[in-house]
Amino acid sequence: MLPHPSRSRPAVGLAAASLVLLAGLCHAQPPGADRTRYSIGAAVLFDKDGYRGLGTETLLLPGVAIQNKWVNLFGPQLDLRLIGSADRSWWIGPRIEYRFDGYEQDDGAVFRGMASRKGGLFYGISGSVELGRGFELEADFVQAASRESGFDRGAVGSLQLSRTYRSGSWAVVPRIGLEYQSSRYVDYYYGVRLGEATALRPAYAGKSTWSPELGLLVRWQASPRQSLFANFNYERYAKEIRNSPLINASGIPQLVLGYQFVLN
Repeated sequence: MLPHPSRSRPAVGLAAASLVLLAGLCHAQPPGADRTRYSIGAAVLFDKDGYRGLGTETLLLPGVAIQNKWVNLFGPQLDLRLIGSADRSWWIGPRIEYRFDGYEQDDGAVFRGMASRKGGLFYGISGSVELGRGFELEADFVQAASRESGFDRGAVGSLQLSRTYRSGSWAVVPRIGLEYQSSRYVDYYYGVRLGEATALRPAYAGKSTWSPELGLLVRWQASPRQSLFANFNYERYAKEIRNSPLINASGIPQLVLGYQFVLN
C-alpha cells in the first residue's frame, strides 16, 4: 500500500498518483488467471498540481499488487470481482479504496487561513468488460464512507476506454476517459467556505463535474518477473474546478516512471 507522505498532497494529487502508478502494476496478469500473483514495485512521480503557487513535485511511490480471478488489490484499492464470466473477460463487484486527497495550511500560501481537507475511505462498485481487439471498458463509482468535521467528501466515478497493443516484450496502452466528481466532492476540495474567504480568495461553492482524461502506458518486459513502465496521464479540469479561486491551471499532467517485480 502506498504510504502517506510527510506533507499532504493537494486534492487529486496522490489519489491520482496512486492510480497512475498502479495502472502499471495491474496489467501484470490477465484478469481471468486462477493463480494468485504477488507483485511489488516502485516508481517516481512527476506532477504539477493546479493550485495557485504550487510548482512541479517529485515523489517516490512504492506499490504492492495481489491479483487472481476473484481479487484485484493494487495499492490503496481493492476490487472483488464477484460476478463475471469464467475467464473474467467481464466482471463487476464492490470496490474499497483509500483516497489520499487533501491539504494542510502549510502546503502553500493559497491555503493559509483555511481548514485542512482530509483524505478518507471510499466504497462503491466497479467493473470491466473486454470488447475485443484489445479494447477494454472500465467503470467505477465510489462515495465517502464517513464525514470530515461535519462535511461530506461526496462521491467520484470514472469511465475509461483503453486498447492494448503488444509487440514482443513491449505493450502500449493508450486510454481516454471521463471522471465524475460530485458537487460535495468539488466543494470540499476546491471550495472556499464563507469563514475562509478573503479579498483575494472569495467564497466559492463547488458544483458537480465531468473532467476528460487522456493517458498512455508503455511497458517493457525485461524478464519473466521484471518489467519497466512509463505512464503519462492528463486530466483537463472542468470549468467548475477551473473557476475555483484556489486553481490557476487548466488541468493536471502527471508522468510516472516505474519498476515492477513479480514475486511468484
